Amino acid sequence: MGKSRSEKNKARKARLADAERRREAHARLIVERSGDPQFVHQQIDPLTGDRTLSMSAGHPAAQDMRESMQELRRDFTVRFGREPGPEDPLFFDPANDVPTAMSPEAAVTEFDTMLENMASQIDDPMLRAQLRAAKDVGFILTESNMHLFSAHDIDAWEDALDRHLN
Repeated sequence: MGKSRSEKNKARKARLADAERRREAHARLIVERSGDPQFVHQQIDPLTGDRTLSMSAGHPAAQDMRESMQELRRDFTVRFGREPGPEDPLFFDPANDVPTAMSPEAAVTEFDTMLENMASQIDDPMLRAQLRAAKDVGFILTESNMHLFSAHDIDAWEDALDRHLN
């Protein structure tokens, strides 16, 4: 025999209350991390929706980011025989003889290929699931960056992660 209407209603209310608690906790996290130099911050242009991420020099990953940027600059110089200028793309299409921004489609393909290659070489089921979840949703969610995403994004991440863990 199925659940009564009253039991179904209680279960639904419990799910809604749980979702509300998670969203309130997420909102508190966003407020707590606002302006904290230990975390990456974002600004969203209200007209275009473009996102700008910023990281302080004191951020734990700042040195790694500097080294990555230097590597991208070296790649550009090797490929095009000159230093990049202010209008040159950071991520360029390697098939072109002149600096050309990589198309969004090509960037997604590169990201997906990189994630799948990494996932296929990893024995840890949780890490493998995280990489494949990132491929599904288009971002990598961690404890240190979750304040940059909406509660809806976090739900999508958790759903994708659950799919790859089961």
